[in-house]
Amino acid sequence: MLNKIYNKDCLLGIKELPDNSIDLVITSPPYNVDLGNNKFNKNPYNLYNDNKDHKEYIQWLEDIFVNGLYPKMKDGGRICINIGDGKNGAVPTHSDIIQFMSKKYIPMTTIVWNKNSCGSRTAWGSFCSPSSPSFPTPFEYILVFCKGSKKLSYKGESDLEKEEFIQWTNSLWTFAPERNQKVIGHPAMFPVELAKRCLKMFSYKNATVLDPFMGSGTTAVACKMYSRNYIGFEISPEYIDIAQNRLTNI
Repeated sequence: MLNKIYNKDCLLGIKELPDNSIDLVITSPPYNVDLGNNKFNKNPYNLYNDNKDHKEYIQWLEDIFVNGLYPKMKDGGRICINIGDGKNGAVPTHSDIIQFMSKKYIPMTTIVWNKNSCGSRTAWGSFCSPSSPSFPTPFEYILVFCKGSKKLSYKGESDLEKEEFIQWTNSLWTFAPERNQKVIGHPAMFPVELAKRCLKMFSYKNATVLDPFMGSGTTAVACKMYSRNYIGFEISPEYIDIAQNRLTNI
């Protein structure tokens, strides 16, 4: 089962995982921002409709991360969720996730990922007027939760370097977003740097890492680069082919 990406809906795939088997989850679920139809990104997902009713969307995420994943996580296991809010911060998706995750998990930290970019600085709303200003958000969140304890329940081999630890324990992370989305062929990717930092900060070498929204395979790529085992679920065969090609070319 390890080091494989399964063409399967994650709600179904998670049910088949052994209990207490996952050390770490690194993932970025769809943001529910109508990708492909909003003015900032005209490239839709291959199969997924990114425009659910917000309450339905949040319940869907809760079914995955709480109802589905909780028994599959090891004691002390961590979940890292990369998410951005909708409508320039007017839809507080990250807050809704914190609320439902806190029903069972322990909130560990909230990391702000400063992407040092802003897709469109023309989105000011009522320009030069307090009538109705708009606030484009050049940042996203990495929400980190743990099961049962903030401390890992076992010892392992760390590959964290001193300077990495000092820098990354500042919960403002600044690095560029993925620049090669069009070349790789996926409309909504996080960079390997994000997965790398989460791997090294929150797991030992040889940990089992799950990405229930594997997409173009970034989490798997980072796992292969940094000596972790991966499991992924992805509904799109096209994206799985992209991920496998990336893994082959490491």
